[in-house]
Formats: sequence, C-alpha cells, structure tokens
Amino acid sequence: MILVSRTDRYSRVVADAVSPYSKHEYSSGTHNNSWANLFELIPRGVRVLDVGCSTGNFGAALIKEKGCTVVGLDTNTADIAEAKAALTEAQVIDVTVLGAVAGLGKFDVIVFADVLEHLPDPRATLQSLHSSLTPNGFVAFSIPHMGHLSVRLDLLTGQFPYTETGLLDRTHFHFYDRLEIDDLFTDGGYTIVDKRPVVVQYPDSWLHDRLAQLGLTPDAKFFSLMTETESAVFQYVGTAYPTSLESMRQSVERERPMPNDEIIGYVQALIDEKDRAQERQREAESRLADLQQNLTSHFFAAVRNRLTRHWSRN
Repeated sequence: MILVSRTDRYSRVVADAVSPYSKHEYSSGTHNNSWANLFELIPRGVRVLDVGCSTGNFGAALIKEKGCTVVGLDTNTADIAEAKAALTEAQVIDVTVLGAVAGLGKFDVIVFADVLEHLPDPRATLQSLHSSLTPNGFVAFSIPHMGHLSVRLDLLTGQFPYTETGLLDRTHFHFYDRLEIDDLFTDGGYTIVDKRPVVVQYPDSWLHDRLAQLGLTPDAKFFSLMTETESAVFQYVGTAYPTSLESMRQSVERERPMPNDEIIGYVQALIDEKDRAQERQREAESRLADLQQNLTSHFFAAVRNRLTRHWSRN
C-alpha cells in the first residue's frame, strides 16, 4: 500500500512488487479489527472510493456482501493490477496530487483504511476531497494509535523498532494519538461522528512481569492512568463528515516542552520550594523570638509585681 510517490530506498524496492498489505484479507463475521469496524460503518449500495486499496480485498467484500460500487486507488502498480479484477474500477493515482481524483465523480464514502499516516500532508488531502463527496457523504477511517501499551513498553526499554507493517510501519509519515486524530480531521474540515476502537489488551499479570524486568512495579495509579489514556486501543476507526464553515473550530495546538526545558522547570520548582521553605522557617523563627521576648517580659513583670507587693506589705 505505497500511497505516494517517494524516493526512499524502501518504496523503490516494492514499487513493482505487490505491497506487504496485499496479504491482509478481510473475513466476514470477524470482530475487533479495523476492517470489521469499517465494514459495519459503510451502508449498503453506496459508491465508495477506497484510497490505498492495495489488491482490493476490502473493496471486494463491500461489493459482494453490501452491493457497493468500489473504485480503488493506489500508487503500487502491482497491487492495482490485481485490484482491477476485484473491484468495480481500480487506478494508479496519487491522491495527494491536487485534483487527481476530480474526474472520478462523487462518492458516498471515501475510505482511508490505515492510510492517512502514510501521507505527507493528510490535512491538505482531506481538504481537497470535500468536493468529491456527495451531500451526505463521509470519510471512513482507521488510524493506528501510537499510545498503545506495546509502543510505550518499547520506549521504556529505549527501543523504537520499525517494522514492515503495523504500528511502527517504516513508511509512516505521522504518528497519532486520540487528540491528534481529532485535530487532523478538524484541520481537514471534518467532524468525527463515530469512533470505534480496536482493542488489544495485555493481561495484568503479564504486564507485572514485563515491568518487573525493567525494575518497575505497577500500582493502582499506574493501571488507572493506562485506562484513562486508552493504552489498550490499537487503532481508532470511525467516520468524519465535512464541517460547514459556520461551525468549524480551530484545532488546539498542544505544546510539548523540550526535555531540557522540563528539567530547568523542575529544578526551578525545587529552588522555589526551597526558598518558600526558608521563608517559612524565618517566619517561624521570628514568631518564636517574639514569643520568647513576650514570655520573658511577662516573667519579669510578674516578678516585679510580686516583689513590689511583698515590699509594700513589709
């Protein structure tokens, strides 16, 4: 599924051979995978543009089981040669080229199944496809989640191992978490309506053992954080509809400080806390000195009063 013209060594090697994605097959009745979720989201009898269709396995299922019309696009010529026999139509087209799909007509659904992360500028590509959708048309997508626990564990060991396919596919241009996916579609001029996760969960006992190898012991707070940050989500699957100009919002830029800035901030916080502690100590010492002075004054005043009364009686 090589989707854009690239000059790196990897894409040249596979340009005239079927892609690794040609091995992926869709089976009806399956669950908890991206194609199964996408299949459920696509209505019967609609016209579909499958961007990055590879050899057409998913589109063939839509044609056979839902009576859809499916046009497939890919830049891998070997994949398209096979897709021509599986789909209504299949063409070698680079979707990132402005206006490249204009002559294909309108579509009810445009499918990006694990594709957007491969594009150099997916926001611009999404924007350019507004005009290719019918009035009620939408984009159906699946995007890998880089916050999955498997990636977090790799990073804890100091590794980031690229692979032929999967979360760390070496042809990915971008990596996404949930908030980045939201901003991707917002910037592209869409509103996400339905989002369905593909979940790959590790048993707690296995995770305990894996972290123990790193000298770490997870507690209840750790597991709560993993749940809150959706670490079991392997892929996000959903639908996004074009947003009217009146209701478009701006994406929120998430600031991430550089590590040296974080360290400087951490050290400064320690210095500030030390200064506050020293100030509290000075205040306490001052109050103590005042109390001692008051006690001394009261003591001598009491002594003087007793002596005065004693002398007055004698």
